[in-house]
Amino acid sequence: MAAKPTRPPRGLADAISAPPHFHGHRQRLRERLIAAGADNLPDYELMEVLLFAGNPRGDTKPLAKELIERFGGFAEALSADPDDLLQVPGLGVAGTAALKSVREAALRLMKAELRERPVIGSWDRLIDYCRANIAYHKVEEFPVFGRKWDQPVAALPLPPHL
Repeated sequence: MAAKPTRPPRGLADAISAPPHFHGHRQRLRERLIAAGADNLPDYELMEVLLFAGNPRGDTKPLAKELIERFGGFAEALSADPDDLLQVPGLGVAGTAALKSVREAALRLMKAELRERPVIGSWDRLIDYCRANIAYHKVEEFPVFGRKWDQPVAALPLPPHL
């Protein structure tokens, strides 16, 4: 009967010399974001990338998942009141500033696109206009638009406070 080949036993020395599975996680996540685009990341991973700015070394995955769960979604977490964000353990001022700056950048981008096209000629553009102006505000707003029968809806100027 032939003897089975034996593997050297895996011991503590092997475990100590092997790098932990999380080494390089941030770099791999950044590379996936750049190579495949943000659309290919789940919300919690995109939130992780945003939280890197506020936490240069720690694990941001649990915090990212907690923020999304606590506030009800990715957009809701970005739109949360700063005081509410500061109550989340582990987030801090730097993390809160990172999240609020991303939301503000997104709003400015959307508003710039809307300013370039002063007329809302489709339902999609009307919805974009409303999202840029009233989405996630604490105070509910109700926009009123006027329209002539044969012309597209005219976009109202954006107030400076938005």
